[in-house]
Amino acid sequence: MELCSLILRFPERIREAYDINVGKLNRIFDNIVFIGMGGSYIAGLTFKSLYQEELRMPIEVRHSVSYINSHTLYVLVSYSGTTKEVLQALNKLKNVHSENLLVITSGGKLLKEARKRKIEYVKVKPGLHQRFTFAELFFPIVRVFEKAGYLRSKREEVHKIIKTLKKSADKLDKGARVLAAKIRDDNPLIYASEYFYPVAYRLQTSLEEDAKIVCHSNQIPELFHNELEALPASYFIPILIIDRKETREYKKQIKFFKKHTKFFYELGGEKYSREERMFLLFYFADFLGYYLSELKSTDFGETPLSDQVKKF
Repeated sequence: MELCSLILRFPERIREAYDINVGKLNRIFDNIVFIGMGGSYIAGLTFKSLYQEELRMPIEVRHSVSYINSHTLYVLVSYSGTTKEVLQALNKLKNVHSENLLVITSGGKLLKEARKRKIEYVKVKPGLHQRFTFAELFFPIVRVFEKAGYLRSKREEVHKIIKTLKKSADKLDKGARVLAAKIRDDNPLIYASEYFYPVAYRLQTSLEEDAKIVCHSNQIPELFHNELEALPASYFIPILIIDRKETREYKKQIKFFKKHTKFFYELGGEKYSREERMFLLFYFADFLGYYLSELKSTDFGETPLSDQVKKF
């Protein structure tokens, strides 16, 4: 199956995406705002989790433009180049200097506008299924910030991630099969530490698009407030992604939750670096979506209703 092969090629797609040629940002910025939807939005969330500490500047990830600032870098991300919300954001930024904008896309109107306005852009590999473009969008962004001197080289880390993914593919495949069988008749609630929230959101979107089930994702602290009260009377199954260091202050709450919750699942991987674990979980999300789609006999990778709405 073509889409299944895209999942299996995830490590190789990372290598290809990281090796892409990119331009250079020509000025210094005080903060960064990512604009995107779906996988493009998740690319921004992941960049923030991985690199905000190193960049030491505020990073926002949004679906639209909320303010215009001459010291802000606006990163507009859309694989197709036709995403309505991203094009609307670009239009709102029409009076912003081109040096304050960066476009990541494979083509479409977004690419045409970037060329017309002399905006720095990265043209990524075209012709892919939009459901599987995260790597192709994320790693060129990393390369741009490396080249501009905002980030140190990530080549060694990327090679380590690729190596770990290849070694872990069979284990992730098997784990996803098992979990899919366990939750086939349930609706997952995915909770993660702040650092790993991009994975929780990725799991949510994967299962919604692939298995056509209602999901919900949030950060660990929210679990211990109003959402905890709703769990006993619901048909949702919690899935936890815990980072021991980051959630240390919630150790007692997590213990209480596990004691009083009949069914829950915890995704591991803490023996790896945080960067490796992030991408292991992204890989797992694709496998899980695929196997749950098989069990529920849904059209894997197809989003007919979303496709119709995007035309409005």
